[in-house]
Amino acid sequence: MKLRTWKYYINQGLKGIFKNGLMSFASITIVSACIFVVILSLCIITNVDYMLTQIESDIGVTLFLGDKPTQEDVDGLIGQLKNMPEVGEVKFKSADEALEDAKKIYSTDLLNGLKDDNPLPRSIEVRLKDIKYQKSFISKAEQLQIDFEKQLTGSKTDTASQTIEATTQATTQKTAGLFSDIAYADTTQVQATTQVQTQAGTPKIGDSNYKYQGIELISHAQQLTETLITIDTAFKFVSVVLVAILSIVSVGIIMNTIKLTVYIRKNEINIMKYVGATDWFIRWPFIIEGLIIGIIGSIIPSVICTLGYVKLFNFFNSDYAVLRNIAQLKPAADIFTVIIPVAILIGMLIGAIGSISSIRKHLNV
Repeated sequence: MKLRTWKYYINQGLKGIFKNGLMSFASITIVSACIFVVILSLCIITNVDYMLTQIESDIGVTLFLGDKPTQEDVDGLIGQLKNMPEVGEVKFKSADEALEDAKKIYSTDLLNGLKDDNPLPRSIEVRLKDIKYQKSFISKAEQLQIDFEKQLTGSKTDTASQTIEATTQATTQKTAGLFSDIAYADTTQVQATTQVQTQAGTPKIGDSNYKYQGIELISHAQQLTETLITIDTAFKFVSVVLVAILSIVSVGIIMNTIKLTVYIRKNEINIMKYVGATDWFIRWPFIIEGLIIGIIGSIIPSVICTLGYVKLFNFFNSDYAVLRNIAQLKPAADIFTVIIPVAILIGMLIGAIGSISSIRKHLNV
């Protein structure tokens, strides 16, 4: 096909857009709204996937230690962790190392005064082999917390009732031997029973309100991981539904725009057919018109979303370190070098479908 012919198609397509300015504006607006939702959804989905990838590449469970465990106890604990099949790497972090890491993230002026009185605990950082192992490892870590506490405190497995019974019997025998007064012996038995029952009422290892001295806290991102996966799935579903609805609306409006153009040019089209113009010679200007509407409708939201995302990215990567810890956004260049071409192709596809559908239905060519 000659270049002059393509120039004719493009000129006729542009004329059709300007002749039906209001309908063309409506078509561009709807296509822009559709593409905007597409870009926004892709940005959110891409960043959620990016965060999940970061979490997966640095899957961490941190065990914060109390002051009671000796270094020998800690070494034994590290050995048990390394033997777990879910574990990829185990790293011990001293209180001084924790303070230095905190200085890198937060204000050094605020933390400089804590060097001589460091409140940060020792910890063991565990990196897992895969994100799918996180739930099973946390369960094992919680059991290890209980076992390690029993090891430190020398806790026995006697039940409270067994303890009460043994202590009561010993006290009764002792008082019966010392005193002949049976009433006094009975009174002593009741006092001993009450004392042991009071002790038995204190939180036991494994209770939710027990204060651990060995592994004080197990910190993990299980809830965050599950939340991100849920958000990612929900956004993918909602995005598909919204894009489908807006695409149908966009195609419908473009069809009406082309239909109006066909009606205005019906006499010209009849003359062209009479002098022997081919079907595609008549179709192409309308297809070009739909493609131009689709391209314009995709470029506008692409520019808006790119500028907005760059500002958001700069905000999250500013001097506020807390924001960087909350969310790590993917660089704009990595996202929009892929999203913008996809958005333009989707816009062109919507425009082409609208044009071809309208021509097939309303032209006998």
